[in-house]
Amino acid sequence: MGSLVTALASFLDVKKNKGLWFIRMDDLDPPREVTGAKQQILDALAAHGLRPDRNVDWQSGHTAAYHAALEQLAPASFYCNCSRKSLARLAVYPGTCRLQTSQREDAAIRIHVRDKDLSFNDRVVGTQSCNVAEDYGDFIIRRRDGLMAYNLATAVDDGADSVTSVLRGQDLLHVTAPQRYLMHELGLTPPDYAHIPLLTYADGTKLSKQTGAPPLVDANADANLRAALYYLGMPDPSDQLTVDQCITWGLSHWSLSDVPKRLPIYKVE
Repeated sequence: MGSLVTALASFLDVKKNKGLWFIRMDDLDPPREVTGAKQQILDALAAHGLRPDRNVDWQSGHTAAYHAALEQLAPASFYCNCSRKSLARLAVYPGTCRLQTSQREDAAIRIHVRDKDLSFNDRVVGTQSCNVAEDYGDFIIRRRDGLMAYNLATAVDDGADSVTSVLRGQDLLHVTAPQRYLMHELGLTPPDYAHIPLLTYADGTKLSKQTGAPPLVDANADANLRAALYYLGMPDPSDQLTVDQCITWGLSHWSLSDVPKRLPIYKVE
């Protein structure tokens, strides 16, 4: 339900602003992929009336762009052999391997972050400011196993000319600054951001598979959408709307400023 709430908000916000809504599948971590999960996600979105305006965009098809970004960032990047255990108690990376000259294939690649103040306006939480070097340090842009880091891949994709607006959950607010930093270093134009509150249990825990959130039942898509509209501050007055009627109702009543600052507590059915 938490994912549906965010997806519905994204869809309504883009459509209300006369934009094109599309789905990008973050499929860059094969070791963690669950067989059939990608198709289940697409089937669930379709069942709930959330249909993209263009073909699904697969990050696994952007490998050349990511490697080109790595090359562009090479003058400011370095190989790092530090283990997670050795860094576990440190707030930010201390620069241990900045002078590393060896290019071991099993090493991560970090970017040497310049002392830079960064600020941006989020359409939900307002102005966000930080010093990237002090608050994030030299973060990883390519993992030790050779896979592209989430921040680099997302920076390249969200900085594309075709992306002008990103709406996502507030659990991703903290990665926006490093992603914008990379966009700046790569000469890309950041999109407008909106980070909406998360759907949580009564104790504030985010809904997820790890916290036992039940999966959506696509056969109950109409009821699921009515619940999502309720969480976003747009309850269905009749409680009888179909899937398409829910989408129409949402579009006619959508205003990002009306989304509750804290969503109603998740109702366990």
